[in-house]
Amino acid sequence: MKEMFETLKMLGASLLVVIISYLTGKYLGFTSFSFAWVLNFSLMAWYTFINSIYNFPLNSSYFKVRNWEEKTSLYTYLGVRIYKKLLVWTGWENITRKENPIKKDANTLQSLAYNSRSSEFGHSVIAVIVLIITIGVSRSLADAKWLLLTNLLLNIYPVMLQRYNRPRYERLIKYFQ
Repeated sequence: MKEMFETLKMLGASLLVVIISYLTGKYLGFTSFSFAWVLNFSLMAWYTFINSIYNFPLNSSYFKVRNWEEKTSLYTYLGVRIYKKLLVWTGWENITRKENPIKKDANTLQSLAYNSRSSEFGHSVIAVIVLIITIGVSRSLADAKWLLLTNLLLNIYPVMLQRYNRPRYERLIKYFQ
């Protein structure tokens, strides 16, 4: 019975996102900045809600730190440090730290590592959905500009930021164990 109720909540949340996104696109344009913004943030809320229901384990080998991630400065070259500073400047970092304060213990670090995987997974799923919608509604690169830009800033960079931070979490977890 509980599983059926959870499935109904997930379907209801999904339908709500589809309706909100469709109406925004219909009245403001499917390639408008407003549509891109509403689509991304409604999908973020949707993923947060779905993850709270299912609490995905996220133990896949995909989330393991790769050697090249530790030994290269690719993420730095792509501007992840600048993006991280932008999050601090806009106050986003303060919001997330209030929800998940950093303490010097293994349990907190395990929680931070899980949250980074969850954030990465959610942003990856959303990036794919937004990309599919972009392909479906855009007739040209100019049409796609807002969807591509918001997808880059609101999904792709957050994925890279999580991958950039993960090696540090793992080193600290090993240290505290």
